[in-house]
Amino acid sequence: MRLSGKIALVTGGTSGIGEGIARRFGAEGAAVVFTGRRAELGERIAAEIGDATFVPGDLTRAATRAALVAAVEARGGLDVLVNNAAAFGDTVTDQVSDEEFDRIVGLNFRAAYLVTRDVVPYLIKKPGGRIVNISSTGVVRAWPGSSVYNASKAALENLTQTWAHEYGPYGLTANALTLPVVDAPMSLHAQPYVDLEAIPSRRIGTVTDVADMAVFLAGDESGYLNGARIPLDGGQTA
Repeated sequence: MRLSGKIALVTGGTSGIGEGIARRFGAEGAAVVFTGRRAELGERIAAEIGDATFVPGDLTRAATRAALVAAVEARGGLDVLVNNAAAFGDTVTDQVSDEEFDRIVGLNFRAAYLVTRDVVPYLIKKPGGRIVNISSTGVVRAWPGSSVYNASKAALENLTQTWAHEYGPYGLTANALTLPVVDAPMSLHAQPYVDLEAIPSRRIGTVTDVADMAVFLAGDESGYLNGARIPLDGGQTA
């Protein structure tokens, strides 16, 4: 198993991409800590994974982040962080409310930043720490109504590069997976509008595709890949 002996933290792990990554990490031998807002569902997923700890709550709240750090300490440290938790918006700029702006930026950028700030001391204590940030092809190909969401993902990609520079000397790598529409709940509204003819691979991405690449980025084989934006999009942005 490729992640045997590693401890991984996955945010937004109770559905879609995050759940797929958490389950795959567990299947590859990792001990998994993951977050989500739906407590009953999270506990069920943790039981199905086996060696897993579920931390319920909203990552924009300090108390939830503190509970996450406590769970990492209880596990004895951390090897892999996946910043996956995200909020989507589909409102043109002049119609975006303060509440929508704060909701999207608060989770996609601020929470990812603060979670990383809080757990990176554990990542650099061990050799071969990994940060995997889940981003969007909207960073390079925008669409109407995407201003806040895509800007927040662009900020996350910039953080990816910054963290590669800040923590690379400790043996840690930080990379971003840039995703198009995939077969996950957050993308359901957009799937009917995908032009498969515009995708060289002629299909949308799957949660399995993402989990496969996340395992690679979390493992030892990716040790010299650092600060990269990886377009996992079937060639859509080629």
